[in-house]
Amino acid sequence: MYARVSYILLISATIFLLSSCQEKKEDFFEREAREYTQSHCPLQMDSYTRLDSLVFEKGEEAGTLKSYYTLTLTGEAREELMNRLGELGDMNLKIVRNSVVFSKYKEAGVNFTYIYHDEATGDKIVEYNFTPKDYE
Repeated sequence: MYARVSYILLISATIFLLSSCQEKKEDFFEREAREYTQSHCPLQMDSYTRLDSLVFEKGEEAGTLKSYYTLTLTGEAREELMNRLGELGDMNLKIVRNSVVFSKYKEAGVNFTYIYHDEATGDKIVEYNFTPKDYE
């Protein structure tokens, strides 16, 4: 009987220790975004687009993964972009929906935000926000 109680206590203590060492999803997402930014950013995506950073912001719900971009635009390219902002938003939503890399974020119900700034002025050009309702 004593051996059985000791065994149960040992198993319970082991389970407690293992579960207490687990990193919370929000902490994991925050650390992962920070480490990606430190090791990969700034990252030139194409001749106009640079990924400056990824930031995970904890929130009341599942939190938000924010991607900050800088666009290098000439006058003509700026005008064309302004006429196609809807297409850029659709492209970002398609990336969220189809990305295998974001699967753990989507399973957790994380929001995704894409923020684009103009390199010449520093002004925010556009911000896209996607919730689970958008990408499911």
